[in-house]
Amino acid sequence: MLIETPLYLTPQCVALGSKYFPIFWLATDPPIIVVGGVSAVIPPALKQMKELNHIHPKTLVLLHEHNDHVLGVPPLMEKLPTLKAVGTHKTAQLLSKEKVIAGYRQADRFFSRVLKEHGEGEDTNWKDFPSVSTLEEYPLPTGIHTLSTPGHSPGSCALFLEKEGILFVSDSMGYYPSQEKHFPLFFQNLELYLESIEKMAELSPSILVLGHLQCFKGEEVTMAFHRSREEALKLADRVKKASEKAEKMVFQTIHQDEFITFYLRDVIRKCARLLVKRALDL
Repeated sequence: MLIETPLYLTPQCVALGSKYFPIFWLATDPPIIVVGGVSAVIPPALKQMKELNHIHPKTLVLLHEHNDHVLGVPPLMEKLPTLKAVGTHKTAQLLSKEKVIAGYRQADRFFSRVLKEHGEGEDTNWKDFPSVSTLEEYPLPTGIHTLSTPGHSPGSCALFLEKEGILFVSDSMGYYPSQEKHFPLFFQNLELYLESIEKMAELSPSILVLGHLQCFKGEEVTMAFHRSREEALKLADRVKKASEKAEKMVFQTIHQDEFITFYLRDVIRKCARLLVKRALDL
């Protein structure tokens, strides 16, 4: 299912902001937001929250440290000063580094420009990046569980809302531009990536929510777990067979999708190079 915002996945969970970089409001006690998105999706997300009469969240849970999932933190916390941002230790650690945030700020300008061109974002002009607490320091509401899911990145985790059967995986299972197309994203380690998919599948969620565009329900969930594993192994095999042409092959495969226009060309090249390296490491 395409995540058109606002979209109720269940009566207790609504997707807000933009289908490209959605954030999710959960009716826990107290309410929380899952995923930080990018800054340009926050103004529309806050408007949607107000129109739906949703209580302001107390906690923002970050599922990994990459810029396209955390850049909504500054404008969210400027507008909601009682909000607390939390993530894994590695996510909090990386987001405390000034050099990292300087690079993220530059990327955010690009995200904002492209989102505005698509009619799905607004400028925020945020100043400082707030500190992020660790999940160990700041317990989440009852009924929510987090699961370490390395492989995509060192700070990756999934969040499971047990009562609703909803599992938020961010990019830990790769990227689905549509329900029929998939691209693996094992930037940290392929073996860990596959192990994390197995761990997430063991939770048997009824709804599976990815970091961009798509969610799966019912029988689609099992198929998505299976496909994510298979496509990762297929890509690794293609890389090994492509030899010195592997990086070009991966780059061209990634660059076919419209969503990739949200990312700088040099970033896509670095991603392709990293995927080739991780595939050859296995």
